[in-house]
Amino acid sequence: MRPKQRFYLPRLAKLTTNSRLNALCAAIALLLLAVQYAFFVANAVVTLVICVGVVVLALLLRWVLKPLQLEIQALNLHAQNLQDGSFNTSANQLRVLELSSLASSLNAMSAQLRTERATLYQRELLLDTVLQSSPTALLLTDASDTVLMTNPAARLLLNSGKAFDGSKLFAVTGMQPQLAAALHSRQQGLIRLESTEQAVWHLSVSQFQLNQKQHWLYLLKPLTREIQREELNAWKKLLRVIGHELNNTLAPLSSLAFSGSQLAQQQHNTALGQLFDTISERCLQLNQFVQAYIQFAKLPPPQWCDINWPRLINQLQDQYEFELQGELPNQSWQADPQQLTQLLLNLLKNAHESGSNPEQISLRITQTPDKLLLILQDSGGGMTEQVLQHALVPFYTSKPQGSGIGLTLCRDIAEAHGGSISLRNQPPGLEVTVQLAKQTPAAL
Repeated sequence: MRPKQRFYLPRLAKLTTNSRLNALCAAIALLLLAVQYAFFVANAVVTLVICVGVVVLALLLRWVLKPLQLEIQALNLHAQNLQDGSFNTSANQLRVLELSSLASSLNAMSAQLRTERATLYQRELLLDTVLQSSPTALLLTDASDTVLMTNPAARLLLNSGKAFDGSKLFAVTGMQPQLAAALHSRQQGLIRLESTEQAVWHLSVSQFQLNQKQHWLYLLKPLTREIQREELNAWKKLLRVIGHELNNTLAPLSSLAFSGSQLAQQQHNTALGQLFDTISERCLQLNQFVQAYIQFAKLPPPQWCDINWPRLINQLQDQYEFELQGELPNQSWQADPQQLTQLLLNLLKNAHESGSNPEQISLRITQTPDKLLLILQDSGGGMTEQVLQHALVPFYTSKPQGSGIGLTLCRDIAEAHGGSISLRNQPPGLEVTVQLAKQTPAAL
């Protein structure tokens, strides 16, 4: 059998420093006493001196090792703080001498961890701000379609602004059938939702693993404004080409008609003169028509300056009769006065042409810290759903003599000012809301 003495060393290794010092002093005392009794005559005084000397030695060793123990305690406390996630503390340099290199390493580690945590916190804050303010709807679900995270855009699109985190995705009652079908099939592409402010959305679906569990990320990006902007740019390019070709044709026609009219007068041919005059008149009208479209296609960038609201309202009331409701804005608002006047004149013109009583046409201006709302209400009976759906499409008109660019120009002006325009039937007529964003000095 193996000797049991093998258990003594492991037990000795588990002793504390003080216990080891005490064991060492005791061993020295026993050795000295053994030497005394083995080689010398027993003497109580010598025995007492040996015992007292060993005790003094033990006390001296403790006194010598006390600073080192304090340093170890300070570094141990610092390490515990790091383990608890408290990176703002450091080892007391006044108490750490022998282990200063280790203390410096721990302090450097603490500073690095503190910097990395601050950077990580700023990144998380930035990411959360982006997600919360993004117009893109974000949905995160697990493998069982339980909603784990949403942003405000997703809550507004799917559940009328109400939170539904923790619910089953397809149990949300406010979701539209077209959207529910697209999410269920996880088919990426364009979705058309007629009952939302943004009609066209792009669905993007991605799958990934988080903590060894399957997750699905759905992103719904509104594309209505981008598509409308590209459509408007395409119409403008087409208008510029057509206008250029028509101008090249009308100029010689007008010149020939004028020359023919002069020649007919010289020959006293009245019928021929009237024919050339008619051609000249039609060329002039066609040129004015073309110039109106070209002006729409070449809308210049806004010239920003402070709006003088009393002057603007007086200029509008000189052209059309309407009632101003509420107070004028008391804050300074930056916009292009000419373009803003043109926008409101077009809307007032449409309100009067709708058959509304001029006394029932009202304009209300509402201001918030970051946007301005211009709300025009008439009593002309509103629009049909088909007309309302296509009212902002370029060259679409329901008027016999309309050109179809009035509301499109209004939308172009509003978007150039960082805003938007919306129409809805509000008895007894149509309500048009123009939203303008507050321009900061940096944006100008």
